[in-house]
Amino acid sequence: MSRIAKSVLYWRTVRNLRLTQIVCRAIRRFQLTNIASGTFPVPRENFSLCSKFTARNRSILGHGKFVFLNVERVVASPSDWNNPNTQKLWLYNLHYHDGLVCSETPGDEKRDLIQRWIEENPVGEGNGWEPYTLSLRIVNWIKWLCASNEPVAGMIESLAQQVSSLRGQLEYHLLGNHLFANAKALVFAGCFFEGPEAQKWLGKGLSILKLEVPEQFLADGGHFELSTTYHATLTEDLLDIINITRTYGHGIPAAWECASERALEWQRVMTRPDGLPPLFNDAAYGNSPSLDEIEAYAARLGLERKSLKSETVSVVDLPDSGYFRMNGEHYSLLGDAGKIGPDYIPGHAHCDMLNFELFAHGKPIFVDVGTSTYEVSDRRMYERSTAAHNVVQVGNREQSEMWSAFRVARRARITNREVDESSVSTTYENFDRSYQHARKFVSEQNRITLRDEIVSRNEQDGAIARFHVHPDIDVKIVGSEVTVGLCSLSFTDAVKIQLVPFNYAPEFNKLVPATCIEVHFERTLETIISI
Repeated sequence: MSRIAKSVLYWRTVRNLRLTQIVCRAIRRFQLTNIASGTFPVPRENFSLCSKFTARNRSILGHGKFVFLNVERVVASPSDWNNPNTQKLWLYNLHYHDGLVCSETPGDEKRDLIQRWIEENPVGEGNGWEPYTLSLRIVNWIKWLCASNEPVAGMIESLAQQVSSLRGQLEYHLLGNHLFANAKALVFAGCFFEGPEAQKWLGKGLSILKLEVPEQFLADGGHFELSTTYHATLTEDLLDIINITRTYGHGIPAAWECASERALEWQRVMTRPDGLPPLFNDAAYGNSPSLDEIEAYAARLGLERKSLKSETVSVVDLPDSGYFRMNGEHYSLLGDAGKIGPDYIPGHAHCDMLNFELFAHGKPIFVDVGTSTYEVSDRRMYERSTAAHNVVQVGNREQSEMWSAFRVARRARITNREVDESSVSTTYENFDRSYQHARKFVSEQNRITLRDEIVSRNEQDGAIARFHVHPDIDVKIVGSEVTVGLCSLSFTDAVKIQLVPFNYAPEFNKLVPATCIEVHFERTLETIISI
C-alpha cells in the first residue's frame, strides 16, 4: 500500500472513531437525561433512622466564595468550575460539596451551591463528571438530604443522572481508595433510591466492596495504601457504609464491622498524644477526620471499643502495614518499618522506609516534612524524596525511583524485619540494589537509641542521617551534642553535624520554615536521643 493510501486510510479511521465517540456521547447523555424517570427516592421517614454523619470543616465562605487546601477563591462564572489555571485538587474539592456536611454553613449558601452546580455543569462535562468527584458529591448530597433538607429544584433528577454516569465509568484502572469511593457512592444511591435501577447500583456497590474491604484493610487494621490520613478517610467510609445500609435495612457481612473496629484500633495506635497522626506517605492535616471524630462516630453506631494496647506496652507492632509505636515515660515514637505500599498502586508512597516521628514532653519533636501539593513540580518530587524524611540517605541515591506526581518505578524492598518487646530492627535494599541500610530502634524509659549501618557497593559513598525538627522547637549544637527543646542527641561515629533549613508542610499549600539536623557519617552511626 502506498504512503498516500495509508494516509487516507489513517484519517478515515480517525474520522470514523471521532464520529463513533460523538454518537456514543450523545447516546450516553440521552440515557443520563432520562434515567431519573424510573428511579425514585425512598420515603423520607427513613432518614430519621440514620446516625449522625461526621461533620466537615467550613469550606463555603459565602455565595460563590470557597476555601479549600488553605486557598480562598471566588467562583463567579460557569467557567470557574473547570479553570485550567486553578490547581486540579482545588477544583476537585470544589466539586465534592463537603461543605454540605458542615453545621456552621447557612442553609441558603448550601442550596445556592447545589443549584449553581446543576445549572453550570452540563451532563457529562468537566471535572464534576469525573468518577471520583461524582462519588464524593453523590454521598454528600445524600447525606444532606438525609439531614431532612428539602431537595433543591432538579436535585433528585440530577442525582440519579450522576449515579448513572458513575456506574458507567468505575475506576478499575486506579483501584485503591478511588474504587472504594465509587462503590460507596453506589451503595448510598442504591439505598436512597428505589426501583430496578437502584437495585443494580446497590448490588454493584456491594459486590465491589465484598472484594475491596478484605483487600484494602489489612489484618492489623491499616489501610493498604499506608497513608495515615487516607486511613482515617477510608475508616470513615467504612463506617458510613455500615450506617447507610443499617438505616435502609440492607444486610452486610459481619466481617465489615470487624474490619472497621480493627481500623479504629490501628488509628489509635498511630495517633500522637496530641490527637494528630504522623505524616507518613501522602498525608496532610485538615482533610480527614480526627481520631476523636472517628471514635465518636463508631460509638454512635454501637461498635465495640477495644482496649488501647498502645498505652500499656513498650513496643506495639503493626506487622501487616509495617508501622510500629514505642512508648517511654515521657515520649511516643511512631515509626515505619514496612514496605512502600501495594505493588500495583504505590501512587501515595514516599521514600520513607525506617522513617519516624517523635513526640515528647507534650510536644512534637521530630516530624515528617509532610505533603503540600499533588501538582507535578520540584516541590512534589522533594516531598516524596529520601531527603524529606527522618531516614538515612546514601550518597545522592534514592530509596525508590519516584517520578511524576503519583508514579514509582523500581522500588526498595524490606529484606529483614525483627520486633521484640523493646526494639525494632529492619533492613532494606534500595531500588537498584546498590546499597543496604539497616536501622535498629531501641526503646528505654527515658531514651531511644538508633543504630544505623550502611553496606554500599560504592566505597566512596558517604551517608547523611536527617532529623527534621518541628518549627516550634529550638535547636542548638553544643560541642558534640545537639539540644532539641528538652531533648538531647549524642552521636557515635559522626563525621560532621550541621543545621540546615527546610520547609515543613503540615497542610496543603502551607509551608513553615523549620530546621533539619544533618549528621554525616561513613558506614555506621549510633544516635542516642535522651528525653
